Amino acid sequence: MKPFLLLIFSTTLTLLMSVQAAAEAEFGGVQQWNQALRAADGNALKAIYSVDPAAVSIGKDHKPHDIAEEIEFWQGLRVAGLKDLQLLQRQSGNQQGLHVVSLTLSFHVTTPDGERTRYVLEDQGWLQEGETWKIVVANHSDVLKFAQPMKLNSNLYPPNVDAKAEVKEALAQAGRGHKRVILVFGANWCYDCHVLDFDLHQPEIAKLADPNFVVVHVDIGEGKLNSDLAKQYNVPLDHGVPALAVLDSQGNVIYSQRHGEFEAARTMDPDDVVTFLNKWKP
Repeated sequence: MKPFLLLIFSTTLTLLMSVQAAAEAEFGGVQQWNQALRAADGNALKAIYSVDPAAVSIGKDHKPHDIAEEIEFWQGLRVAGLKDLQLLQRQSGNQQGLHVVSLTLSFHVTTPDGERTRYVLEDQGWLQEGETWKIVVANHSDVLKFAQPMKLNSNLYPPNVDAKAEVKEALAQAGRGHKRVILVFGANWCYDCHVLDFDLHQPEIAKLADPNFVVVHVDIGEGKLNSDLAKQYNVPLDHGVPALAVLDSQGNVIYSQRHGEFEAARTMDPDDVVTFLNKWKP
């Protein structure tokens, strides 16, 4: 694939994540890809990917690989028996002839503990070839257990907030309600911060989180903001965000994240979050 297309793809993805480009009506190419995926039609699926230029898949090493890896991933999931496949287009945007879409796919799988919902994040770069559109570059996440937000809250970490005052108010609220305080150090640019917040509001987790904790989002900005608070509560930010501390209602640290335990929130198991909340609730 031509290097400039890879550059456009990575740049556009960054833009979509940072400014939350408004999603259009579902892009026609995505509809075609979705239909081929649902039909488990290998030939129809392969036909959607460009031959000239040759489509590539972006691996975990952020380097281009043969698109066969992408196709095999999706065909493998179909063979494994995924059910009730749902596709949502989160974002889309155009740049220099490349149409980039970000998708969330959800489906059900059978596990030893019963039927569970799983998720995959997919990004695709489409190029118009004559009157048709073809995928020229794509990448996907691993199969995820945590629900993924369809839209990011641009005000999750609002600017110009006095974090110390917010912590003080949260401690007072916790004291009145016999709760504890969770400090979540992060930033609006942090996708995993949005995932963690989204899942804390899902019914099965919220029924445990809401009665027992007051959550405070502490903005780190580009990495330096409120570093004094992180130090005060023994949270090393160099292991990534979101980074958590749990305080009792007197402000004493009863837990501080030391090794990036929540840094990859999107890959976590909801059961692990429930275990965490149960361990540190009052």
